Amino acid sequence: MRKLLAAGFTGDRQKNTDRIGTVHDLRFVIFDDDTRVLFASTYDGDWDSYMDDFATIIPDELDLLFHECEGYPGARNPTFKNWLVSSQVEALAFYSAYPDASVRDVWKALKTKKALDALLDEAA
Repeated sequence: MRKLLAAGFTGDRQKNTDRIGTVHDLRFVIFDDDTRVLFASTYDGDWDSYMDDFATIIPDELDLLFHECEGYPGARNPTFKNWLVSSQVEALAFYSAYPDASVRDVWKALKTKKALDALLDEAA
């Protein structure tokens, strides 16, 4: 897992994750002498939909990243969500600088800003 994640989320991995369209950010932390992993993410919508999206849009990526985790059943396995829940720890607190903006809202705002910047540069 450490080797797979060394390159980060660039190229195809970023494109695949972007296909989900609801992921604001995600991170992996490997600790306890490489015996445990923390996966944390921020996303739009509810947990069930988010996990369904991962399991249906990028199941091969999930399987590649998590196949070494104890008891991992595979993203296509009907027990996938149960496996996640069995290891899940809910955050005690959460902060968002933009709680009402979805990933798609942010993408649209950035695209609009880029177009406006180009227009202003052209006018200058």
